[in-house]
Amino acid sequence: MSIEILKKLDEFGTAVKAAQDRLDKTEDKLDGVDKEVIQKAAEEAAQSLQDIQDLKAKQTELNKTLELVEKQAFRTETEGDDKSTDSEYFNKFSTFMRTGKKMDEEFEKKAADLHVKSLKNYSNDAQDLIKKDLVSGINPQGGYWVRPERSSQMITRIFETSPVRQVANIMTTTTNEVEMIIDDNEAADGGWVGETQTRPNTGTPDIGLLKIPVHEIFAQPKATQKMIDDAGFDIEGWLAGKVQRKISRSENSAFVSGDGSQKPRGFLDYPAWAAAGVYERNAIEQIASGSATALTSDGLIDLQGSLIEEYQTNAVFMMKRGTFTEVVKLKDQNDNYLINFAMLKESTDKILLGKNVIFADDMPAVAGSALSVVYGDFGVGYTIVDRFGFRVIRDELTEKPFVLFYTTKRTGGAVTNFEGLKIQVVSV
Repeated sequence: MSIEILKKLDEFGTAVKAAQDRLDKTEDKLDGVDKEVIQKAAEEAAQSLQDIQDLKAKQTELNKTLELVEKQAFRTETEGDDKSTDSEYFNKFSTFMRTGKKMDEEFEKKAADLHVKSLKNYSNDAQDLIKKDLVSGINPQGGYWVRPERSSQMITRIFETSPVRQVANIMTTTTNEVEMIIDDNEAADGGWVGETQTRPNTGTPDIGLLKIPVHEIFAQPKATQKMIDDAGFDIEGWLAGKVQRKISRSENSAFVSGDGSQKPRGFLDYPAWAAAGVYERNAIEQIASGSATALTSDGLIDLQGSLIEEYQTNAVFMMKRGTFTEVVKLKDQNDNYLINFAMLKESTDKILLGKNVIFADDMPAVAGSALSVVYGDFGVGYTIVDRFGFRVIRDELTEKPFVLFYTTKRTGGAVTNFEGLKIQVVSV
């Protein structure tokens, strides 16, 4: 806005100079000419004088407007204002207003923040000249991207999550629910018999039915059309990526600890087997750590040993990053660390008792009664069901001038093998 005012000032200055030149030329023509020419020259001179006065008046108005813009932007002292002017800020911003020379980022941010304050101190006309769209002017909502010459690199915060999808069984469906048969009972035999002994009927194994419903998660961020148009940045792509990553983190959290109510049921939500080593459907065996407040090397060895051999090949540990830090310090009965430190230096994989460790931020930290470590074959132990991938509906009409991005995803999850996973509980 200020650059446009400066351009108009330049245009008016050029017009004033041209009018003055016409006046000078008119005066030069007066010597040795007849009355008609003198009359015409006088009229031209009068018109030139009037043009000069009009242009100077407009120039004065523009100077006043520019002064208002500067006062509004960098909060210089005005009548009734007890805040003093920051001379360094004034000089830098004044240079920017008059020449377009970019300020330091610190001052640019200050200008953007202060520019939208105290508009009530000025007339409506002045406000119309200096007011910007609030949404595109507030930096946290996108104003930083509207600034000229800003780097395309963005500083992004990394949010840890629980990569259950990395190891779980994943399937897709075209309905809102998946049913799976549970075959977890043995057939009975009648024992050894002689050649002529009778063969009575034996028991037939029961099967079960497991249902995994598909749940919906959504987000609906919005942005003004002006911000989308003027940002000089792919706002829609950025926003879609942020929303999808957030939804994915919410999914991952539900896969770990969700209660199954309008969301996936996490593997930590299942009750423990009633008796150690005795299989129970819809429950997961919990192995005590051997301490009421901490993990122990013996407890982790017991946890690994509780999983039958059929599931050991693809088994992994899953725990919080901070829990792994505590595990690194553990030693066995021979005072040897459970972790191979040489392997940690050579590989990015974290290995515990010969198995990979998956960091899951949604796992509980080590504390009394906490379910801090899971071990098992997630490929058979936990199943994720996807109905659709991400679906985004771009809505430009419901809440003009905002554009809504209605984003949904439908997914479900549940434990599908109740002996394929084992959980370490911090207890004696």
